[in-house]
Amino acid sequence: MLQSLRKYTQTWIAPLFMGALALSFVVWGIADVFRTSSVDTTAFTVGPVDVQIDQFQRDFRNAARGAGQVLTPEQNKLLADEVRDNMMMRVALDNLVQRLGLTAGDARVRADIQSNQAFRGPLGSFDHNQFLSVIGRANYSEDEFVAVSRKDNARGQMLRATQGGFMMPLDYARAIFAYVNETRAAEYVLVNDSAVGTIAPPADSVLEAYVKAHPDTFSTPEYRTVSIAYIGVDDMAPSISVTEKQIDEELAANHADYVTPEKREIEQITFPNEADARAAKAALDSGKTFDQLAADRKLKDVDYKLGEKTQADLSSDPDGAKAVFALALGATSAPVKGVFGYELFHVTRITPGVSKSRDEIKAALQKKLAVAKMTDMANAYTDALGGGAGVADAARKAGMKYVHAAAIDAKGLDPSGTKVAGADNPDLLAAIFKAEVGEDGDPFPSGDQTHYFAIKVDGVMPPKVRPLDQVRADALARWTAEQKLIQLKAKAAALAARANAEHSLAGVAASLGAPVQTTSALNRGSATALLTAPVVRAIYGAAPGATIFTPVEGGYLLARASGVAHPTPPQNDMTYYQGVRSLSGEIAQDTTVGLAKASEQHDGTTINQKLIDQTVSGSGGS
Repeated sequence: MLQSLRKYTQTWIAPLFMGALALSFVVWGIADVFRTSSVDTTAFTVGPVDVQIDQFQRDFRNAARGAGQVLTPEQNKLLADEVRDNMMMRVALDNLVQRLGLTAGDARVRADIQSNQAFRGPLGSFDHNQFLSVIGRANYSEDEFVAVSRKDNARGQMLRATQGGFMMPLDYARAIFAYVNETRAAEYVLVNDSAVGTIAPPADSVLEAYVKAHPDTFSTPEYRTVSIAYIGVDDMAPSISVTEKQIDEELAANHADYVTPEKREIEQITFPNEADARAAKAALDSGKTFDQLAADRKLKDVDYKLGEKTQADLSSDPDGAKAVFALALGATSAPVKGVFGYELFHVTRITPGVSKSRDEIKAALQKKLAVAKMTDMANAYTDALGGGAGVADAARKAGMKYVHAAAIDAKGLDPSGTKVAGADNPDLLAAIFKAEVGEDGDPFPSGDQTHYFAIKVDGVMPPKVRPLDQVRADALARWTAEQKLIQLKAKAAALAARANAEHSLAGVAASLGAPVQTTSALNRGSATALLTAPVVRAIYGAAPGATIFTPVEGGYLLARASGVAHPTPPQNDMTYYQGVRSLSGEIAQDTTVGLAKASEQHDGTTINQKLIDQTVSGSGGS
């Protein structure tokens, strides 16, 4: 909540300029930003103020662009609600400002706008063209921006008066510090399923009722009867003829797809003159390593280790590239004249280049040509279907394959659990279970572009609860496990009640034949494999000395806080006092929301949600 409050106290223009604009954006002049129309274009009303849908749309689009990603319809709706609520709160505050008679003077307005970083030009001073460019990108005219900014300034005056200088009482700060930094030690006993014993098998009537109560677990899947026309790249490619000339043209056009050049990991040191370079080479020949040479020259890794490069990567230094790719692994070049002096190169790793064979290029080209041919076949299928052919005849005329599945589930299995031939593609299965019964579907490509499919769903067999005899073992196992959990929870609750009555875990532990274990000091953020975050929260939620029970892996944990410590704030610690001031500022901002909501209630509000929803849907979040 505190995080969301801050945006209501700041100018609503600020997010449009990526944080460059501050709270009290103000400029000169005033404009009427509320327009009238013969058609109701009011997005919402707060008291006497009607806010038009184009204003909402502008704010919404700016906010959507600021999200930095394409939003889903659900995210668009959430963002629209936030933008609407934010705008309504601003208008409510502006109404209150007007009732209080607060205004922003032109001199203050002009000074503020001219000092704003966002509107500075190349010379560092206010630039009117830059100002127009920035507000234009947010879809504001100068008059509109002036009016809105003046309102922001007047609103800021009021909010600074209501929030300025607030400091929470130090007793409150100490209480919050103690709460946040509270530590606890706990003792605990683990109650596992051995505390329950064996669960007696139920009567068949109980199991039958259990199966019926869990149809999603014990039902057959939905099956569909479907006719499928399909063709794949691998079906077509081998029959496609490719000439040597086509292979040459493919290699020339897509050389990088078939030829991976040799790469070398290179180190390079540059010397100001040839004499220094030759002296360094002599030292290397006498046993000094390249790394030692770099250390002598006080070079960091980034200064001399170039990483892995191809010969083309070194095109700006052709002599150096030639020298590097003539070296053996581990060898160092003779001095090479470069752009900035004389260079020594050292090769530390070689990754050989790889070139695909002509047969491999031919196979790849055949697949490319097959994709084009499959498109033609899909068009031929559509033509045949339009001429009255059924799926089987249309597939035959188009040269596609055909299969009829009497019953297939969403995993591509028939009722016996066998994979249905030709129906193992996930895109095909998804389409089958989205299609309407009896509808002739158009051909569609698979997501990886390796197949074309066309389907017609002839019937649907809905899920049906299986007879008990078919699911007895699974049902018994699940029922038994659930009963054990139910009884284990009841056992843990009874043991916790006993421990609370005895003010100790000792008796409970003795009855279970389990030890009482202790924790090290815990804080609210502690978490281990056994004492997970939910368990720690449960320990902190209990009164000191009280025993609670909470689920853990393998059973339940009985735990009681055996010690509680509340540290006092550090004396003369500036970090602590800075935290108090920061929290005080956030608490002060809470008055803004209360003020806005009170003003909304005083003025009365109406919302044209249908028009807003239509606008958001039409905007697409962009």
